[in-house]
Amino acid sequence: MNYFTILTTGIIIFVICLVLHIVIWRWWHPKRRVIALFLLFIILPLLFIIGYVGLERLVVVPSVLSFTMAGWLSVYLFHFALASAYILSYPAIEAVSPSLAIVLMLGASNSQGIAHKDLLPLFDDETVLEPRIKDLMEAGLVTASDNYFTVTPRGMTLVQCFILLRRVLGLPIGKG
Repeated sequence: MNYFTILTTGIIIFVICLVLHIVIWRWWHPKRRVIALFLLFIILPLLFIIGYVGLERLVVVPSVLSFTMAGWLSVYLFHFALASAYILSYPAIEAVSPSLAIVLMLGASNSQGIAHKDLLPLFDDETVLEPRIKDLMEAGLVTASDNYFTVTPRGMTLVQCFILLRRVLGLPIGKG
């Protein structure tokens, strides 16, 4: 089994998914972005590999990539690792990061920098809070009623997973 070919094939599949992601997002922003990312990065490559192996066995397509089943599983596992890392980091990429915004402003300022008092009014509820609430509601993790927000059962499952993870890691619950 040639490990370089396995890694290269996994990277190529990931890059193809990434290009498809960029093209689709420029054309249309799906409402349930995480589900769309899961379908695009996890399910589509799996279907492609199953289809390719099936067509290759039927001798419909030439055997360009002659992997054993273990080789294809290795390719998919590597792609799955890359895709999972990307999907998990995507909300941070998509969101407005106050830290990144501050660094960008400081980088664009003159050599003197920006005074602390001048940074304070730049981040209000519309910039930081409202987009996060909108994302939580679109993901079905939070609902709103009479200006009160409540966590859904799905959101509570996520909360419990994070609490468990923080306990396993020995981190305090409810702190950054």
